[in-house]
Amino acid sequence: MKIGQARAVAARWVAGHQVPGFAGAYVSGSAAWLPAEAELPTSSDVDLVVMVDGEVPPKLGKFRHEGVLLEVSYAPLQPAETILASPALAPGLSRGVLLADPDGSLAALQTAVAREFARPHWVRTRCAALEDRIATLTQLDVSRPLAERVLSWAFPASLPTLVILTAARANPTVRRRYVAAREVLLRCGGADFHEELLDWLGCAHFSRSQVAEHLRRLTDVYDRVPYDPARPYGTDLTPEARQISIDGTHDLIEQGLHREATWWIVVTFARCLTFDPYGTAALQELLDDLGVGTPAAMRRKARTVVAGFPRLRQVSEALIAAHDAPETMDGHT
Repeated sequence: MKIGQARAVAARWVAGHQVPGFAGAYVSGSAAWLPAEAELPTSSDVDLVVMVDGEVPPKLGKFRHEGVLLEVSYAPLQPAETILASPALAPGLSRGVLLADPDGSLAALQTAVAREFARPHWVRTRCAALEDRIATLTQLDVSRPLAERVLSWAFPASLPTLVILTAARANPTVRRRYVAAREVLLRCGGADFHEELLDWLGCAHFSRSQVAEHLRRLTDVYDRVPYDPARPYGTDLTPEARQISIDGTHDLIEQGLHREATWWIVVTFARCLTFDPYGTAALQELLDDLGVGTPAAMRRKARTVVAGFPRLRQVSEALIAAHDAPETMDGHT
């Protein structure tokens, strides 16, 4: 299916599911960054953000509609300055793939966000917001149950990749964040820093066969999960979402991007364990391989990421500066 066709499916879902205070909806994620004529990858969903003026409903998550896997989130209608400061909201809205705009206010907001999105001030603001989240690793609570502890470490520990993508004005993708950061860094001669990012996670030394074995164990766990879409992470663990979490990860390993696939294996393992303890031993082996198998080791690894702030800022500033010249040529200085 073409990206444009998938967007049309998403628009039809939006038309039939408008919540109180509905202010419009737009496509985010890769389906907003890819051209309409491109093929929608089988391992991708279509991310929708529904803007609400008033009480914001809880996230719907992933589900299939007319054969397309959608992921629907709600966000409050906010001023352009607030959106521009958000690493999560600004990239998608800046692309301008609007699905619904009842009174034209979303189009006006989108225009303002797109105009300012690439300015260094806002890029640095979004990078700083991500750094604030990374800094929470200094307060990592290693007394929490295993699955919760892993998730509270893995997400902020991976955010340096999103700093890189944000600095480069690129799509801050979720599952493929290490792949996307690698692409940005290789283009600018930053291969060494990509190795540092992998080392901060603990997988720089991983072999393809090693990661494939961890995925095999995850697959066994995933297929046994008594999933409940109403619970946290529930829609990420359904049979419909398997094409992303399992098949998409397998594709990365086949492409030689096994180390970049490791983070999503860790996250999916931990999410599975929030439903059922089956697989605890398999996750523990993965954590041991990453060098975070004990609470003390995880705390040390977390502090390594925070200690890398000077290097991260050096690289991100170089990426921001590299984009300043085209920006000036367009008259947006």
